[in-house]
Amino acid sequence: LMSLGNLPAANAAPPFAIMAEEMGYFPVMDERTGQTVMVPAKAKRESTEQAVALAKYLQSTGAKMYGAFWCPHCQRQKELFGKEAWKYVTYVECSPKGFRSEFAQCIDKGVDGYPTWKFGNGKSQGGEMELIDIAKTSGYLRKKGVKFDANLEGGVPPLGGGSCQ
Repeated sequence: LMSLGNLPAANAAPPFAIMAEEMGYFPVMDERTGQTVMVPAKAKRESTEQAVALAKYLQSTGAKMYGAFWCPHCQRQKELFGKEAWKYVTYVECSPKGFRSEFAQCIDKGVDGYPTWKFGNGKSQGGEMELIDIAKTSGYLRKKGVKFDANLEGGVPPLGGGSCQ
């Protein structure tokens, strides 16, 4: 460690807010085990009304997104929904070091990459998906009177590629 003049070197960790911003997750103590686990950062983007409606539909049909706290594609998937809509998405943490990890469920369901979507209509899709594709694959667009304008869902830069292993 480097010191400035006569001042001693500092051993302080950066504030959690900075860690969450830089890494996309931050450490907390698991209330069940006392172990340090990682919590993914919250979505920052405002949700559109159609994203909230899609998320509510996904919740009502039992759809789940399987992911890992350290996966940038999972973080981007969360941002695509936005903070209001994400509250309705059933998210399953698959990393053993993740907060409220359901690692065994992920193994039982055959999840081998993140994110993985398992929709209520029995369809499955691995990798990051645009909301319009989630709307199509989940059956949401087949509901009478439902419209979804993909052009309203911009503002989240693409990562390239689509999943983490």
